[in-house]
Amino acid sequence: MKDINNKGKVNRFKFLLFFYGLFIVFIFVYKFIIAPELPSIILLAAFAPIFGFMSSFINWPLYIHASEAEGGMVINSQKLFSKKQTSLLVTKYNFDSYFETDHLHIGLNILDADDKMQQHKVKVSWMRLKDLRALEEKLRDINPYAPVK
Repeated sequence: MKDINNKGKVNRFKFLLFFYGLFIVFIFVYKFIIAPELPSIILLAAFAPIFGFMSSFINWPLYIHASEAEGGMVINSQKLFSKKQTSLLVTKYNFDSYFETDHLHIGLNILDADDKMQQHKVKVSWMRLKDLRALEEKLRDINPYAPVK
């Protein structure tokens, strides 16, 4: 299995935020230092794109890296600009079923070390469609009869 990774899509968003920040700094320097007689409506140009980012603040980007492990797969996730990383080991022995979630996540019922059912949400909204299909196919290979509970 080829590793599933959405690093490119999340990094594009990171660089978009970086260049948007440079644009805001440029507008403020231009308005208050270079041309102070300019009307204040120019500041609206600096803050108008923030409304396009509003949905991304709610659906914050997440690095997903899924790789094959012995008898299953390991799903690592890490939020953008965060050092905290979570790992989830999915094998045929601990993957029980799916559970209903919204369109942004895949819900997995996984048995933990104490044989208690744990619900895990894997955020797939920042994955490319072919990577999402590959992840679902791998989960189907691990447990082809997993019901939706």
